[in-house]
Amino acid sequence: MKAKRIAVRDQTSRWGSCSTTGVLSFSWRLVLAPHYVLDYVAAHEVAHLAEMNHGPGFWALVKRTCPEFQCAKTWLQVYGPDLHRYGAAHVTP
Repeated sequence: MKAKRIAVRDQTSRWGSCSTTGVLSFSWRLVLAPHYVLDYVAAHEVAHLAEMNHGPGFWALVKRTCPEFQCAKTWLQVYGPDLHRYGAAHVTP
């Protein structure tokens, strides 16, 4: 399946998503992450266009596109919560 649309949104609990209709959405906060993290999230969501699950076939596609994806996953686990704190959704008057 081809991506039908790509959106950048103010997602506060996800880095990206892929709908069953082929809409890819990404958190704007990824611009604050190292480039290899953005590459991984893009590869992850694009892989969902072919495999709408997290099974072995899905991870094989991710690895083919982004061989060092595990480093990016680890970065997001360690530093991702800090990035989610940025933005208007978290500003208190």
